[in-house]
Amino acid sequence: MRNQLKPTQRVLLQACLLVLLVSLVSFPPFSADASTDPVLGAAGNFQIVSGGAITLGGAITGLDIGNTSTTSTEVSDLRSALASLSATPAISVPADLGGKTYLPGAYASAGGAAFAITSNIILDGKNDCKSKFIFITPAAMNTTAGISITLINDAKASNVYWVVGGAITTGAGANLSGNFLSSAAVTVGASTNFDGRILALAAVTVGASIAFQGFPISGCAVPLGGLSISVPEALESRNLNPGESVVIEMGNAIVTDTRGNGPNASWTVSAICSDLSDSSGHLMGGQNFAYVVKDLVITGGLEVMPQTVTSMLMAATILSATSGTGNNSASWIPVITLSVPLEQVAGTYKGTMTHSVY
Repeated sequence: MRNQLKPTQRVLLQACLLVLLVSLVSFPPFSADASTDPVLGAAGNFQIVSGGAITLGGAITGLDIGNTSTTSTEVSDLRSALASLSATPAISVPADLGGKTYLPGAYASAGGAAFAITSNIILDGKNDCKSKFIFITPAAMNTTAGISITLINDAKASNVYWVVGGAITTGAGANLSGNFLSSAAVTVGASTNFDGRILALAAVTVGASIAFQGFPISGCAVPLGGLSISVPEALESRNLNPGESVVIEMGNAIVTDTRGNGPNASWTVSAICSDLSDSSGHLMGGQNFAYVVKDLVITGGLEVMPQTVTSMLMAATILSATSGTGNNSASWIPVITLSVPLEQVAGTYKGTMTHSVY
């Protein structure tokens, strides 16, 4: 049974505001420059990457052998992408994904079980071509023959990530979409229609009569220029009483939009806080955090709607900007309120807050 805090005990909460992610979307959608892919790195320049052998069946269409690679640079970047994507805060879902419609977000298999797709699924982009779907399991992934992964409402294959710790095996005659990343091997069943990438640290085997949809895979047409966010790191150590709230002001956060859009330039900032944990496995959830925008300064004729967020357990919208003309920017001070539960176990807690702009 966990020990309860006595009124005189104090919680030491450390590094709850360590900001690690600066999200940039300044890349052209079909560039062959590895430095422009913020997720896959050099591996994103290829349709198939393998840390082992690549075996191709007969009668394959839509695949240029020049879009395959087994070189160390691509494999190394794939390994980094697997680690980064696997660490994405995610909603727990049943391991059998079949028969459902999924909205943009990150999903992890319940209990770390192997993913299965036993019937058709739909990924709904909500009319945003930049919407991302991340499916994470430390185990394997298998699909039943003949299933379809259907993208609707501007969902794009380039923004779908299947992040799998074990082997990926797909049944014959399937319609598959997305980036299939495996820490092991990937086997694609015969007569499959494939819009995506196959990226494996081990061998890749592609069956006969596979119809690839061409390369690069479907994605947004991104305007010239870029959209970026900068949030200074804040590493703080505080002594907190159970049941009390503490207010912490960070340094300036800045969004810069150089895409030159107008007269209705728009972007959105979201933030999420991971569970804080101590060395003994005790947790303090993101629902204990609130976020307020302070001292907002805007340029370029933007209309910005700041939001007051009362929980950061899930990714929440912080700012929505519209109606800018040409290049624009916004800066503000994030003000974070942490409410420590009365029953919180004493310890040194660490966690991550992530901002992104899109």
